[in-house]
Amino acid sequence: MSSKRTQSEAGDAGRKKKKQVRVWVDGCFDMAHFGHANAIRQAKEMGDYLIVGVHSDAEITKNKGPPVYSEEERYKMVRAIKWVDQVVEDAPYVTTLETLEEYDCDFCVHGDDITTTADGTDTYYLVKANGKY
Repeated sequence: MSSKRTQSEAGDAGRKKKKQVRVWVDGCFDMAHFGHANAIRQAKEMGDYLIVGVHSDAEITKNKGPPVYSEEERYKMVRAIKWVDQVVEDAPYVTTLETLEEYDCDFCVHGDDITTTADGTDTYYLVKANGKY
């Protein structure tokens, strides 16, 4: 038996399927506007599959004050943005490594606005500390 590979076999080995890059972005997305859609577009450009976490009314009220649109309306608005592959309802307000792992995301992205919890904690401190931001 010969140990030489045919050209076809060698070509197949060189074309191994690369891992899909999965990106997480989250937010309130209250009164969704062009800035939200553009941030989502930019997040999508960073990978192959974009998962968008949308915070619940209760989490937004606790950390920022009551939202204008209900969570159901905000889930629908985000689903309507063409770059979104999946919406996660009731996403945690503080992005955790466990959330990224649960949805098999490689990293998390967010705009340049600073987001904090009601007590002033950076909502991305966990993913930042672990090089996933």
